[in-house]
Amino acid sequence: MKEAGLKVSYDDGATWSKVTLNGKGGSWTGKPSVPRKADFVSLRVIASDHAGNAVEHEVIRAVSVR
Repeated sequence: MKEAGLKVSYDDGATWSKVTLNGKGGSWTGKPSVPRKADFVSLRVIASDHAGNAVEHEVIRAVSVR
């Protein structure tokens, strides 16, 4: 994999914050900082490879938080 990215939103996608990822190849990790007032986390991920293939996917309210 050439590139991976993750953004999170706590307001149903109105604003997005980049999450720093660590790793390479097919394994990446990141730890978002979830605000106390958040009810849900929305996710936007991107990935690309050296052949020029790319994917971007967004899930609004992917995770409920307490």
